[in-house]
Amino acid sequence: MRKIYIPLAIVVLTTLELAWPAFLDFFYCKPDLLLAFAVSLVFYADFKTAFLFGTLSGLAKDLFLFRGVAVNTFCFGALVYLVYRVSRQISTEDFYVRLLIVLAAALLNNFVTGLNAAAGLEGMASGGVPAGIFLRNLLISSFYTVLLAPAVFRLAKKTAL
Repeated sequence: MRKIYIPLAIVVLTTLELAWPAFLDFFYCKPDLLLAFAVSLVFYADFKTAFLFGTLSGLAKDLFLFRGVAVNTFCFGALVYLVYRVSRQISTEDFYVRLLIVLAAALLNNFVTGLNAAAGLEGMASGGVPAGIFLRNLLISSFYTVLLAPAVFRLAKKTAL
């Protein structure tokens, strides 16, 4: 069983998100590699494994990347469940369908975390985020996540199978 490597992959991706090089930032936005990994586990592992490690990925993001009131722990688990339900209704064998699912999950997660930041719950001194920055974080981060999703798909496939 290679499932023992999944926690190691989560540690590597968390470290990569913490130490993301500044020259790879695109308009001060970073990709959400842990979200792409959690969603891709749905495609390559069974639901219980994907849900457990998806929630663990969200917890790692909340603990080390300081996102406030455990919003990613809840969102990653909910998104894994939603992607699982969608993948039972449609065929996810096509690569582009998987990318669209990752895009939808990234948009939903960035929307929820953006609302969390706009409400001032993310530990910011000021109480809100301007609409332009909210949209920038929503759109550019989501598309940047999809851009790097194929590499995360390969990692998830090697660790889950």
